[in-house]
Amino acid sequence: MGSGSLLSPLVGIDISVGDHVQRHVFGLTINVDIVWATLIAGIIVITLGLILRSKATSGVPGKFQLLWEMAVGAVQTQVDDSIGPRGAKVVPLAITLFVFIFTCNLFEVLGIGSKLDWLPAPTSDINLPLAMALYVIVMVHRAAIKNRGTGGYFKHYVSQPFSPKLFPVNMFMNVIEELVKPVTLTLRLFGNLFAGGLMLSLLAALVIWKLGPVPIGGILSVPFTLLWKTFDMAIGAIQAFIFALLTILYFDTAMAQDEAH
Repeated sequence: MGSGSLLSPLVGIDISVGDHVQRHVFGLTINVDIVWATLIAGIIVITLGLILRSKATSGVPGKFQLLWEMAVGAVQTQVDDSIGPRGAKVVPLAITLFVFIFTCNLFEVLGIGSKLDWLPAPTSDINLPLAMALYVIVMVHRAAIKNRGTGGYFKHYVSQPFSPKLFPVNMFMNVIEELVKPVTLTLRLFGNLFAGGLMLSLLAALVIWKLGPVPIGGILSVPFTLLWKTFDMAIGAIQAFIFALLTILYFDTAMAQDEAH
C-alpha cells in the first residue's frame, strides 16, 4: 500500500514525447513543427555561410573566419589521412552535415519538457535522420561506382572480404553491411536526441511529483534542468561529429581499391 501511494502522483502525470503538430495532405501525415524547425535550421546554416563569405579575407582572419578554418582544417586532415587527395569533395559535405545537425541538435536546449515544443529538434524525429542517412548512402554508392566502374562495383560484392570462391558468403555479408549502414546512422542520431527530450519530460514531471508541494520546488528544479541541457548540448555536438565522421569513413571504403579495402 505504501508503494502504491508513493507512485500514485506519477499516474496522473502525462509524460509524452514525440508528439507533433500534424497536418494531413493527400493521405500523408506531415509533422508541421519538424518541417518549420528544419527550415529554420537550414536558414541559420545558410546565413552563417553568407556571413563567412562577406567577412572572408586572405589577410589576418577574424575570430569567426578562424573558427571555420579550424573546423575545415580538422575535417580536411581526417579526409586526407583516410581517403587522400581524391576525397577533397567529401569535405564540404561533411562540414555541412556537421553544422546542420549540430544546429538542429541545439534546438533541444530550447525545450522545456512540454508535450509540444514550439521549436523541436528536427533530429529528434526519425524522418530527418533517415533522410540524411539515405542521402549519404546514395552518394557513397555513387562514389563507389565512379571509382570502380560498374563492373568493379558489382564485383566487389562477390570478391570481398573472402576468396571469390565463397561469393555467396561475400554477397550475403556485403548486402547486410550496406543495409545496416543507413539504419545505424539513423538510429544513433535519432535515439540520442529522442532520449534528450524524454529526460526533459522526466525532469518536468519531477517538479510535479517530488518538488511540487515544496514552496520553492519549481526553483529547485532549475539547476537540474540546466545541468541536463549542458550535458545534452555536448551529446548533440558529439552526435553531429560522429555522423560526419562516419560519412567520411563510408566514402573512404567506397573510394578505396579492393586491395586496400
